[in-house]
Amino acid sequence: MELDRHDPPGIFIEARAFHRLKLLLKLCPAEIAGLGYVTPHPEGFLIQDLFVLPQRVTDSDAELDPEALCDFLGRFVGDGGDPSSLQLWWHSHVDGEVYWSETDLETIERFPGNRVISIVGNQRGELLCRLDLFAPRRERLENLPLVLVHETGEEAAPDLETLRREVWAEIKTKLKMRVPMEPLTDHEGVVGFISYEGYEIEVEPSDGSSGEALHHGAGGLTPPNHNDPPKGP
Repeated sequence: MELDRHDPPGIFIEARAFHRLKLLLKLCPAEIAGLGYVTPHPEGFLIQDLFVLPQRVTDSDAELDPEALCDFLGRFVGDGGDPSSLQLWWHSHVDGEVYWSETDLETIERFPGNRVISIVGNQRGELLCRLDLFAPRRERLENLPLVLVHETGEEAAPDLETLRREVWAEIKTKLKMRVPMEPLTDHEGVVGFISYEGYEIEVEPSDGSSGEALHHGAGGLTPPNHNDPPKGP
């Protein structure tokens, strides 16, 4: 697909994937990341599904389990999937600002294949979407709208309560929160640590009551009104 830099491709998303994205961003109390299945669209690219893989998370980091990633790719190919269609990388900044951190940019540069669509969002419903092309020439297309595809027929109205239960279960079963070392103390102060490497606990999804709905205009998901990254380290 030849892309005109003056006419950027559209990034479209199917209804079920759209609502899964909303819930994953809203219900997870820590960072969360995943992949997505992308196919060609007459006007650009279509996100058809999102995948959550086992990962270790904190409030500022998400690390996919390498073995689980290999297992996922094996199953995906075994079911007839084309690994080159996994062109979406999405993640959250929990309740922080949405911007492309240095870690995010490094992840994008390391992504395999000729292109990657990236989405970063937060619990307040803000998000950014970009498209990075690696061949035949390097291009970066930022602040792209994410357009919701209004489907018809049986897929027109996803069961949101069922989706919520599915997402809740995915967060609880696939995410482990990394907890830092905890000091052991006595009356004289710190005498040791419970764990020198930290440990992991199950992630408890939130009920989403404190978050806002994702910005959902006529065209689907839109970026927040500000474009400047947060100041500070």
